[in-house]
Amino acid sequence: MFCPNCGTKNDDEALFCCNCGTRLVIDEPQEEPAQPEVTPAQESAPAEPEVTPVQESAPVQPQQAFGQQPVQFEGQIPKQQPVNKKPVQFPKSIIAIAAAGVAVVAAIIIFVCVGKNVTDYKKTAKQYVKAVAECEWNDAYSLINLPDGEFLTKEAFINVHSDVTGEKVSKMAADDIVSTYSKMPGNKAVKVGYITDSGMQYNDVYLTVANKHYMLFFKKYKVSAENLVVKDITVKVPKGLTLYINDTIVGDGYKTDASKSGSSSSDEYVIPYLFYGKNDIKVTGDFIEDYTTQLYAAYDEDTFTVGTYNVKYVNSKLEELKTQAKTDVDAIVSAVQAKKDYSAISDRVCNEEKKNLESTYKNIYDSYNDKYKTVSDLKISKFTASITDTSFRVDSDDGCPTVKVSIKIGYTYKIQYSGSDKANDKNNTNNSAYIYYKYEDGNWKIDSMYLGLGFY
Repeated sequence: MFCPNCGTKNDDEALFCCNCGTRLVIDEPQEEPAQPEVTPAQESAPAEPEVTPVQESAPVQPQQAFGQQPVQFEGQIPKQQPVNKKPVQFPKSIIAIAAAGVAVVAAIIIFVCVGKNVTDYKKTAKQYVKAVAECEWNDAYSLINLPDGEFLTKEAFINVHSDVTGEKVSKMAADDIVSTYSKMPGNKAVKVGYITDSGMQYNDVYLTVANKHYMLFFKKYKVSAENLVVKDITVKVPKGLTLYINDTIVGDGYKTDASKSGSSSSDEYVIPYLFYGKNDIKVTGDFIEDYTTQLYAAYDEDTFTVGTYNVKYVNSKLEELKTQAKTDVDAIVSAVQAKKDYSAISDRVCNEEKKNLESTYKNIYDSYNDKYKTVSDLKISKFTASITDTSFRVDSDDGCPTVKVSIKIGYTYKIQYSGSDKANDKNNTNNSAYIYYKYEDGNWKIDSMYLGLGFY
């Protein structure tokens, strides 16, 4: 029999629950009250007290045997005793620590498996060969251990291989090979075999440990750039122009002292690294048409030159230079008539020729302001300028671009000699002259000139 209060199993003949004392047998109501039948188990128990509404004294508890729960009689408030039927519960902190430990162990296992898988050099070799064979240059570029070089861009790498056609790859295998390269610490050499529509193909791939370890612990192998780049390529361009390689501007940090190599007509740039193969070259300037070509880099320390004959002036800039020549001649004539010294026009002269041009200006000045004659009313009546040679010229000693502007000058003036009371009108209608301009610090400056101004 099971206790209706606590569920404890009791003997079928028990009247009270051995656990909580709840009465197990309840008499059916009779027309007349009947005395409960005394059982042997009740003989030693005191008579059950009659419970009345006004009785406040605690019910008498029967004596209990050692190890038994006290018996609860009818009419008393049941005293619940906990039943230990739930599983043992650990503190949440212990559970959390245990779970964290399991997670750490799992993470370590995953970390090791992923690290070894990603850093498998044979797998890297196969990925690279497949990417190259199928012309997936983005993927191939990411697998190369390239040196630091701003001209080794992904776009440059793609451009180098733009003419290559690929084939779909199937079934690949990779095996170690022994070579001089593989005997060096940190290097691996692998022969990769694969199948395309053309048949069985083989490629030797050389790999090296990248500068940075993968996930801090694992050696990450990449394809060696040894056969993919060339070093220390010298590029020469005319002075005053801007050089681009693979659409990247070449700054002054790559410029060398060209005079030490016996060249004064060019700027020299040493490029640390370029991709083996064709590289795009562009030369620009404020006064020239953009010149583009390709440099095929094949050997270390090779030299490539953009000649002055390659570069053409922009016609609109040449027209501006002819206009500048007219302005400069007017400024010189005005300074001479105003009896101004050389400083009045020296800002129009290039730096290295200031002294030579001062002598030229003084000759014109002295001829006009001679003490034995009086010259006045000097006017330029005719001025035409032409540039017949539109190819790029480098005639100056320092190699800066120069342009010769040929001039035809007509001018008039009055002259009166000492001791004469009459001034004569003079003119020269077709005097030949020229001005050489040199491009210096972003401006065209007078490098040399002959104006042919004479007053007789």
